[in-house]
Amino acid sequence: QEACKARGCTWCATDVANAPWCFFPEDSPYGYSLGGNTEKTAKGWRVTLNKRQALSLFGNDISPVVLEVEFQTRDRLRFRLYDPNRQRFEVPLKIDSPGVAADEASYDVEF
Repeated sequence: QEACKARGCTWCATDVANAPWCFFPEDSPYGYSLGGNTEKTAKGWRVTLNKRQALSLFGNDISPVVLEVEFQTRDRLRFRLYDPNRQRFEVPLKIDSPGVAADEASYDVEF
C-alpha cells in the first residue's frame, strides 16, 4: 500500500476477484484521454484517444490511437487499438463478426 501511494497511485482494497488494488488516478499524467472523435458505428463505437502528457512509462508511445469497440454478441465484446497514421503488424486472427451490434448485451461500456 505504501509503495502504491508513493508512486502517486490510488489504493483501493476490494473483495472483487482479480480487481486491481493499486491504479493510476483519473487525473494521472500517464495514459490516454478521449479525443474529440467519438463515433457510433454499425457494430459499436470508434473513439480517438490522445496521450495525456509527454511522460511515458514504456517509451515509443503513439498518439493518437483509435479504439474500436464491437458489440459482437450478447456475451462477447471485441476491442481493437490501432495507430491511425501508420500501418503496423496485426496478428492475423480471423474473428467472424455479425456485422452489426448485438441487440442486447450482458455487459456495459462507458467512455
